[in-house]
Amino acid sequence: MPEFSSHDLRRGPSQRPRIVANLAFAEILIVWSLRQMLARTDDKGFQESRIAESLSRAFGLARVEDALAALTALAGGLSGEGRLADRFAAVDDDRVTATEEAILATLAAYQHRESGRAGRLIEWLVQRPAQPRLAATARGLAAIMTEAGHRLPHNRAQDPRLQPALLLSPQNVTAAQQADLPHAAGSESLTAPERHLLLGLRLWVEAFKDNKDALGALRQYFGYDAGTDAGLSLHAILRNTTLTALRQIDVRCRRCPGLSADEARLLDSIARLQRETVEAQELALAAWMPPGALRFSLEAARGLAMALSFQGQILPRRRWDFAALEAAVARRTADSGPADLHPQDAPHTQSAVSQTLH
Repeated sequence: MPEFSSHDLRRGPSQRPRIVANLAFAEILIVWSLRQMLARTDDKGFQESRIAESLSRAFGLARVEDALAALTALAGGLSGEGRLADRFAAVDDDRVTATEEAILATLAAYQHRESGRAGRLIEWLVQRPAQPRLAATARGLAAIMTEAGHRLPHNRAQDPRLQPALLLSPQNVTAAQQADLPHAAGSESLTAPERHLLLGLRLWVEAFKDNKDALGALRQYFGYDAGTDAGLSLHAILRNTTLTALRQIDVRCRRCPGLSADEARLLDSIARLQRETVEAQELALAAWMPPGALRFSLEAARGLAMALSFQGQILPRRRWDFAALEAAVARRTADSGPADLHPQDAPHTQSAVSQTLH
C-alpha cells in the first residue's frame, strides 16, 4: 500500500520518501533485514538463515549472532509496541518508511554519541514499556556496526517525517519556538495549524449532527493516505467522546469567532503529544473522558498529533486559561440567554457532543 498519496507529494520533492536503492549499504542491510523479519512467512528458519548469511558477510562471523539477536529484538519491539502505522513495510517496497528512517536515525545517533537524540526518536517509535529495551538493543546494534566499520550517514537533511520526534532537539528549535504562547481568548487569535485542527473538530460535529458521513468529511478535509490518517484519528477520539463523556462538551460552529474551553483542551492535548511522551491522565482530554476511555483514545490522539506533524501542522504550546474561557461563556449566557449565545450555533454551544449525538 502506498505510504503517501498525491496529496502528500504535492508538498514538494524535499518531503518525498527516500528510495531504498539510494541508501548506503549499511542502511539497505538494516532496512532489508527488518522487513524480512517483520514479513509473514511459513518458513521462519529459511528466512533467518538468509538474514544471517547477509549479516555474516557485512559484520563477520564473530558478530553475526549478536547482530541477528539485536535485529530480532528490534523487529519484535516494532511489531508489538510500534506507534507508526507504516512499520510493516513490504519487502519489495522501494520507498523508505518513516519508521525505517527513524530506526536509521536512531542507530546513527548512537554511533555519534547523541543519546538524547536517539532517546527522542525511540519515544516516538514505540510505547513507553518497550522504550528501555529498544534503546539497549539499538545501542548494541550501533556498536556492532561501528566495530565492523559500518557507520551510518549522519547530519543529512532531516526527513520531514521525523520532525515531531526531534521537535525539541536544541539544534533544531529556537528559543522562540520552544516558548509557550499566551492564552488565546478566541479562534481569531490562533495560529494557522490550530485553526486547521479546530475547523476539523467543528466539521465533524456538524456532519455527525446532520447524520452525514463524519469520517468521510474529515478525510476529505485533512487528506488521507495509508501511512497517516488524521481524519480517522480525530474521528476515533470524537466517537469515544460520544459514547463515554462524563459531562456536556462545548463545540462551536465552523464560523464562530469564539473558542470554547473544550476546544482549547483538544488543541492543548495534541500540541503536547507533538512534543513529548504523555500518559493518558496527563492530557487535558481527561476533563471529559473517564480513565478507561482516555487510555483507549490515547493512541488515536498520538496518531492525530503525528499525522498533523507530517503535514507540517505543528501546534504551539500555550498557557491556556480554561477557567477564563468557561467564565466568558457563562457571562454571555447570563447576559443574553442560551438561545442568543451564538444564534447560528445554538445546538453546538449549548449541547454536549455526547448528548447531542445520542
